[in-house]
Amino acid sequence: MSDPNKEFDGIKQGENPLPAWWKWVFLGSIIFGILYPIYFHGFSDWGTTEYYSAQVKEYTELFPNKNVAIQSQDGSNPMRGNANAIASGQTTFQTYCVACHGPTGEGLVGPNLMDKEWLHGNTDAQLYENVMKGIPFERTKLGRGPMPPHEMSLGSEKVYQVLAWLASRNLEIKPTK
Repeated sequence: MSDPNKEFDGIKQGENPLPAWWKWVFLGSIIFGILYPIYFHGFSDWGTTEYYSAQVKEYTELFPNKNVAIQSQDGSNPMRGNANAIASGQTTFQTYCVACHGPTGEGLVGPNLMDKEWLHGNTDAQLYENVMKGIPFERTKLGRGPMPPHEMSLGSEKVYQVLAWLASRNLEIKPTK
């Protein structure tokens, strides 16, 4: 028989058995871990699909789609010249765009938005598409960084407001081609 007082590197090993309550809790945990998923997915009325659908419905009621197309037929910005839209656009620009385009839009990491040179088009439709879909690194020019898409973060209305503010400050932005 083995020696119950084995010693390894100064540590004595006793052959103490685990308490019975610990063995029963361990066995109960294993049985619960097997039976609960079977019950949950096979026999319960509560399901993740229904719960997820309810959450999506609640979210869409609270936050309706911000990307409703409000663009005019000719591609021009419908908020161009609207004083309230321009003021809101400036606030949105100062919140979201200032980190890359600077506080006055004259460029930092992103390009200058107040000069006459437009790297990716200077019409309302082109600018709207660039802001909504972003500009990937492959399309960047002059060593500027990529632009993230703002389709989900801002939505159509805020993008049009920002573009109205830019158009009020830079006459090189044309309504249409």
